[in-house]
Amino acid sequence: MKNIKINYHNINFDKEVPLPSNHSQTILSIKNIFANMSSLNIIKNKDKLNETIRGVINFSKNKDNFILFGTGGSNLGAKALINTLSGNDKIKIFFFDNIDPINFKNSINKINMQKTGFIIISKSGSTPETLSQFASMIEIFDQKNELEKFFNNCLIITEDKPSPLHNIAKEKNCTILAHEKDIGGRYSIFSNVGMVPAIIVGLDVSQIHQGAYDILSSVDTLEYFKLGQFFKFQNNNKKINSSVIMTYSDSLFYFGKWYLQLWAESIGKNNTGITSIHAVGTTDQHSQLQLYLDGPKDKFFTFITTDHGNKGYALHKKTMKDHNLDYLYNKTMGDLMQAEQQATIDTFKDNKFVFREIFVPEINEFSIGQLMALSIMETVASCCYFGVDPFNQPAVEQGKKLTPPINFKYIQNDYSHQTTNTECGMYCLFFIITWLTRKAHKSIMDKSHNKMIGGKRVKITFEELIKFWVME
Repeated sequence: MKNIKINYHNINFDKEVPLPSNHSQTILSIKNIFANMSSLNIIKNKDKLNETIRGVINFSKNKDNFILFGTGGSNLGAKALINTLSGNDKIKIFFFDNIDPINFKNSINKINMQKTGFIIISKSGSTPETLSQFASMIEIFDQKNELEKFFNNCLIITEDKPSPLHNIAKEKNCTILAHEKDIGGRYSIFSNVGMVPAIIVGLDVSQIHQGAYDILSSVDTLEYFKLGQFFKFQNNNKKINSSVIMTYSDSLFYFGKWYLQLWAESIGKNNTGITSIHAVGTTDQHSQLQLYLDGPKDKFFTFITTDHGNKGYALHKKTMKDHNLDYLYNKTMGDLMQAEQQATIDTFKDNKFVFREIFVPEINEFSIGQLMALSIMETVASCCYFGVDPFNQPAVEQGKKLTPPINFKYIQNDYSHQTTNTECGMYCLFFIITWLTRKAHKSIMDKSHNKMIGGKRVKITFEELIKFWVME
């Protein structure tokens, strides 16, 4: 591994993390998974990356800014990459990952749409939140009689299969890039999902891939297995329930958010797993550090640090001297950041907390590629130690997929409704809104489902709920 340094503190792996006798076979199995992961192997395909670069450069012509619609893995990874520019991006991408109607409308109204490109990302092509955002824009441009212009300015990333998003894109001749079928959303950072926005803002995406390859090619160091080994096999008497990742740079803020999804959706299954928490240095020293140092000893800590020394604005010497602030005299803001970062680490070390420091000398394309590949490989390895599939998300899919048999039941005032999983989720969404006025519930029952009265089970479809809202 180039530049990046990983050091564990207050833990002796040989003595305190006893591994099972078949551990060497487990290592080989995990390495085999790494070798066959499309989300990692894609970094070796330079021709595909160059093709993407050419296509995105062509799409970006004559556009001043961009709007990206996508949620979860379709959004967080790209945010994390662009965040490394610390606001120094020349081309602005506005990310929308939620459907809060007021904030969405107010934010959209502030953007000049005339030279805006739209990036719509959904692996399945049927993500309700993303489709609603896309449909909102279609409505806006339809009212302006500018639909053709809008669709010409849309780049769609979705699987190459029939879906609402793919069908619209194909019908309206939008630019379409494939979302690889065998790469899940939270693992998609090195694919089109992460690279397209990174190319637009001017990041050197080849260096992102090079950083990831540096980690992937160093797999024989066994460094990527230690985190999972500690969580699964550490033999101290304290049960570790949480893993705090504290990033000492604003350039890594969205990396922390991306990491939360990667870890949570991968390992949180079968009533097992470790809860990941993201903290920000130095900000959360003033909000969370008291709990971490003096609260329950049920947490493991990862500090991601970098070199802040002699960076940023200089502090006014005379003011510091006149007010007896000698420790800040002749210093920069970066010097203070560096000192607080080191003080926190020394405090944890002196108080015998088990933690690790991941030191990155400089935050750039290469190092963010390293951090993301490291995180992916550690997550997959940890899942294997816990005996869970790192690539599925059954609890989430339970609310997404349209699957018989019917398995959701909602009871209200002697009425029993049963829906499929997808309808269930959307019904809940709409019913929460209409719950304040009982006429919504009464209208649906009385107008469309008279035979429901008396407690008989009748399915309310999503389409009927939409129809109700349109009429009301």
